[in-house]
Amino acid sequence: MNQKKTILLDVDYTLYPRGTGPFKEVSKRIEKYVVSMLSLGLEEARELRKSYISRYGSTLGGLMHDHGVRPHEFLRYVHDVPVESLIKPDEKLRSVLEIIPYDMVAFSNASRDYVDRVLKQLGVADLISGMFTIESMDFIPKPMKHAYRKVISTLDAKPGDLMVVDDMVENVLTALKMGMSGVLVGTSGKPRGALYINDIYDIPRVVT
Repeated sequence: MNQKKTILLDVDYTLYPRGTGPFKEVSKRIEKYVVSMLSLGLEEARELRKSYISRYGSTLGGLMHDHGVRPHEFLRYVHDVPVESLIKPDEKLRSVLEIIPYDMVAFSNASRDYVDRVLKQLGVADLISGMFTIESMDFIPKPMKHAYRKVISTLDAKPGDLMVVDDMVENVLTALKMGMSGVLVGTSGKPRGALYINDIYDIPRVVT
């Protein structure tokens, strides 16, 4: 990798292990929002979310398209979780990211405020040179190509200078299709052309 490279780091379930941390509570609040707003049962809400994610990339995308939901209101509600009590500072993560010789930008479908809180609580916010969040994507999330085009434009970068590190196969796959490199973290089903690491602590092996 040359010195122009920028690492685009996903946050939830990439910088901390799947099934832990604040995203579990965010997901519950998304379900609660859909149940309350649309007067659905929990299973109906879950099925609707699957449909929206398939069609629009996110629950928010479907709610905006079909019900005119205001995105900032939705994001404030679903990300109103006690991040500080759900995740601990991670000195090992910090020591690993400190040796990465490239700019690192958070690339997340979550809100800017939430991502900032998670990075600060993990103890790595000062190592991240920027944040590209759902607001920056015009509320059109990964894995939709629009999000990747926006980050390329915002960073004034060539696709080949960007590496996406993510726990979702679909997000890495789009990165590869867009001409970026991709690293899949801790998930089976590695797309052809992607690198793979068991967890974020192994990232120096593939980027240094």
